[in-house]
Amino acid sequence: MRIRTRLLLVLIATAALPTGAVGWLTYRGAEAALSEAVASQHQRTALAEAEHAWAHVRTVAAELDGALVHQDPRALGPADTQEFLTRVFLRRERLALVGLLDAGGGMTASVFVDDAEAFARREPQFRRHDTVSAAEVADFRRRAVEVLARLPPGEAHAVSPPYLTATRQRPAVVVVARSPRDAGGGLAAELGLEELSARLGAGSRRGAGAERAFLLDARGRLLLDGDVAHERASADFSARLPPVVGARAPGLGTYEDGGQAWLAAYSPVPELGWVAVVARPRDEALAPLLALARGSFGVLELALLGVLVLAPLLARALARPIARLADGARALARGELTHRLPPERADELGDLARAFNDMGQALQRAHEELLRFNGQLQSQVDERTRELREAQDQLSRSQRLAAMGDLAAGMAHEMNNPLAAILGNVQLVLLDLPPAEDPHRMLTAVQQQAQRIAGIVRELQLLSERQHRGRQALDLHRVLQQALHTRDAELVRGGVRVDCQFHPGEARVLGDTQALGDVFARLLCNALNALKDRPERTLTLATRVVDTQLVRVELRDTGRGIAREHLDRIFNPFFTTKQEWTGRGLSLAVCHRVVEDHGGTLTLHSDEGVGTTVTLVLPAAPATRPLA
Repeated sequence: MRIRTRLLLVLIATAALPTGAVGWLTYRGAEAALSEAVASQHQRTALAEAEHAWAHVRTVAAELDGALVHQDPRALGPADTQEFLTRVFLRRERLALVGLLDAGGGMTASVFVDDAEAFARREPQFRRHDTVSAAEVADFRRRAVEVLARLPPGEAHAVSPPYLTATRQRPAVVVVARSPRDAGGGLAAELGLEELSARLGAGSRRGAGAERAFLLDARGRLLLDGDVAHERASADFSARLPPVVGARAPGLGTYEDGGQAWLAAYSPVPELGWVAVVARPRDEALAPLLALARGSFGVLELALLGVLVLAPLLARALARPIARLADGARALARGELTHRLPPERADELGDLARAFNDMGQALQRAHEELLRFNGQLQSQVDERTRELREAQDQLSRSQRLAAMGDLAAGMAHEMNNPLAAILGNVQLVLLDLPPAEDPHRMLTAVQQQAQRIAGIVRELQLLSERQHRGRQALDLHRVLQQALHTRDAELVRGGVRVDCQFHPGEARVLGDTQALGDVFARLLCNALNALKDRPERTLTLATRVVDTQLVRVELRDTGRGIAREHLDRIFNPFFTTKQEWTGRGLSLAVCHRVVEDHGGTLTLHSDEGVGTTVTLVLPAAPATRPLA
């Protein structure tokens, strides 16, 4: 572990840890006390909301009970019954519908506003702006019958679960009071819950993070909430706030809503099966505690800041020079040999820095020498490898041609004698036969094929013979021009354009004019064959004298080219790529043997579909000194 790190840890242990521990203990104690106070306040609020909800509905139920106790609707005629229901209807503004039910579950009479203007003329002292549609009347009748049917014996009234009306979508409940004189009959009223919803909205503070008050049913589903957005986004609390499901007593809980944690207090309304909930964001409820935590953390941050400022000052005298030395060693390990340390100290650490710099300088010099030597060695190896590869290829080709030459010499010797006898006898017989007869024609064909065999034997003899006689200094330009002149007719007939790019002056070599002329004639023949039926037919002859030591000749054509897989065998005897095979395939092999006998090299480069380049390199003839 580094010295700086050790000093930093010691200072943190002695200064920051006690401060953090005291802050943590204070925070935990304050959190418990504040949570208890907030929970108690929320429970009181939730209980008040539950009591108000029950009182709001119970008042209507009591009024319906009282109306049935003081008046028996069965004893009234149709007009009095309607008047009785109208008085009940007008007693509270939030009553939207009032109906009288008989023992069979039918609604015998009802009062509601379906025409606001007509109602205002009939009852000018009351102002009712809401109207009830036929669908809402039918829905009210169905719900009233269901509630009355489920009313347990001995119970005077019952309340339906809250619902939204069919047309206006207003929250409401159906309150049913059983008739004490008519078993199975009763009085029903639809009570709007707007007043209760408005109270919940007034008791909730608006805005993000505000307090909320709302009502849930026994299964944890949202019934009423003053905040419409909250009501739509939080319709089911059974999973988020499980204790409210079937709650029988007040309690506390927490839930997540919109990525925020809420503290909730709830209180059941047993008579209605509802649960009143008051919730507040946990961060807002514990805001004083968070302020205390921020203060504690501020003190801790100041302590840590002091430690971070003090530790480098204490460690600088010792740790900084050692760290520089370690960084320098890593730099050398990465290959940064020019890295040096500033020898700014006069003590042992300064001596160590100077020794390090001397070591780096020595390593740099050794590395530069090694790189220079490696570069020279690599270039020499590459050059020698190339030369050896070329020499090996040349030697291998020469060995193959030498072996083929020996074989050809033996074959030519063995074939010449019987071939001469065949030709002599055929010629004698032909002298005795009339030219028009069939035997004469057949023997003429035999003579032609025998002469062809004789030509092949002569080619084999050229492959086997090494010609060292008749060497003299000659100008290759004249040899090339003579070879072109002999092929003028074929070049013109084939539409071949010839481009001569000769070296200025003479290109003199020691050689046999006839043998070299034969080489160029064979190469021109191959080029003409490759240029047949090509869209571009160009033949380029170029010469160059290299350092007065070598003469380089290139023959480039735009012919068909040679496939890459055939290049290794192109100099083998009897191998040919010509479309019209002459039956020999010895031209390049003979050319290679002749050029090799002249001390030169013959190479071929070809791209299929592009063209072929044949390169001859011959030793230049020694320069002649003028006579004094």
